[in-house]
Amino acid sequence: MTKANTTFNLDIRDVELIENALNSIITKQSSTIINSADNRNAKPQDDCPVEAKSQIAELRDLLGRLHNQKIWYRPKNAATYIGG
Repeated sequence: MTKANTTFNLDIRDVELIENALNSIITKQSSTIINSADNRNAKPQDDCPVEAKSQIAELRDLLGRLHNQKIWYRPKNAATYIGG
């Protein structure tokens, strides 16, 4: 049997694209929740806000795991470092 690939070769731009796409989905799902709250008189959309909330939580967890795997660079020989 084949094994799952556990090593991914992504550069900084790839990770940035993934993070932007995930944030875009979170924004869209947040808008869905807000719009459903604003349209309480309209027909409910089959628990859409509940599904959106769980997807947002899952995507934020994924973004957090990506963030925690980053290696942050700080020069050791600089007297004063101002991060950008």
